[in-house]
Amino acid sequence: MAQGQKDQRELQMQYQYITSQIEQAQRQLAEMRGVLEEIQETTFAIAELEAKPKSALVAIGSNAFVKAKLETEKVIAPIGANVLALKTPEEARVILVERAGKVSSVISNIERALTQMYQMQQKVVEQAQSQQGEDPQQGQMQ
Repeated sequence: MAQGQKDQRELQMQYQYITSQIEQAQRQLAEMRGVLEEIQETTFAIAELEAKPKSALVAIGSNAFVKAKLETEKVIAPIGANVLALKTPEEARVILVERAGKVSSVISNIERALTQMYQMQQKVVEQAQSQQGEDPQQGQMQ
């Protein structure tokens, strides 16, 4: 196998590896954005509970609902590691806002990593194109 073909194969393997890393990071980014959206919706719902009447329709199954009184002095809030605890609405909001900050930080880190991966991917493409210019019989990146 000629050196040019070997180099092209290595570049193609690098390109495929980076592409798979990008796809994984994009999935993680979408998941984290979903988590952030859920946290924001929950924070909004807690605020709404305090501001609105203390009753709601609750589904009990098979399209049947019952009007229920809501006790809003305490809410069950996530405190970490899939553990829930009774908290005041304000305490729950503080926990959720803190968690939203952490998730936003993770999102920023993933976005930075994606930017770096895109740049690495572009360099591999440029290297492959440069080598193809030297040996026009080489294949293209896929």
